[in-house]
Amino acid sequence: MRIASQFWRDERGSVSPFATVLLMTILLLGLLPGVVTLRDQIVQEFGDVAVAIESFDQSYSYSFNGVTSEYIDSSSVSDPVNEAPAGLDLTISATSE
Repeated sequence: MRIASQFWRDERGSVSPFATVLLMTILLLGLLPGVVTLRDQIVQEFGDVAVAIESFDQSYSYSFNGVTSEYIDSSSVSDPVNEAPAGLDLTISATSE
């Protein structure tokens, strides 16, 4: 019991409020760019999925008892190399207030 009360009264490991505020400010400033990057990558992935869904080839052809049925999907979607998917522009231009 005596050891527990000594630990309770011990203040050698206490942290000053200034250090806590400084640490939280640094963490917040480091967290913001990470969250923005995460948001941009999620939007990029949604665009990639949209382009992938649009580019499904739904052509088919089959014959049954001498009767042939076919459908040729003529739509084509291309995603340029090193460009945002589906023409998405993720940049925000500065405006004057």
